[in-house]
Amino acid sequence: MCPGGFIVPAMTDGTQSVVNGMSPSGRNSAFANSGLVTEVRLEDFAHLREEWGELAGLRYQQLFEELARQHSGDKQVAPAQRVSDFVYGRESRTLPRTSYIPGITPSRLDRWMPEEIGARLRSGIATFGKKMKGFVADEAIVVGVESRTSTPVRIPRDPDTLMHTQVEGLFPAGEGAGYAGGIVSAALDGERIAEAVARYCKAHNF
Repeated sequence: MCPGGFIVPAMTDGTQSVVNGMSPSGRNSAFANSGLVTEVRLEDFAHLREEWGELAGLRYQQLFEELARQHSGDKQVAPAQRVSDFVYGRESRTLPRTSYIPGITPSRLDRWMPEEIGARLRSGIATFGKKMKGFVADEAIVVGVESRTSTPVRIPRDPDTLMHTQVEGLFPAGEGAGYAGGIVSAALDGERIAEAVARYCKAHNF
């Protein structure tokens, strides 16, 4: 959650539409943004594994970002839909103001997102709406896509030692290694790794 923040471009290629969120230190803009994270399972990209092997998850991400670009506009304009319309499967004929400076364009994210991702997001948002009045609102928008919460390729590590399975003394950790999906989970994983490193150093009298 970024209070008083902005949605910003995060694509690395002209064929993609990727966004992220941030807050300046003042937290004083009129907007707030929050990334909505959902699970991506191995079976979701199993159809890509024969061709792409261990990089199948990365290819799945790339195809998702390219799909978002196909349903957006030129010059980093991002596809967007009112939250209520996204949940209930309706077209957003107009969109409210946004912090995303390149601009947004109405798009049926509920239709073109991979079903496994869209269904999980809609279900999650609807659940939030039941617990927090006003969460599913016309004033809020879904902007696509924030697809780089964590890496789609995981560096292997032993579940007990937390060390790389083939490189002694190397401890893969956090988002970049594929073991976290956000600030809090990365911090917790980092704490586990620090404890594992301490045990390793003690065992080897470092």
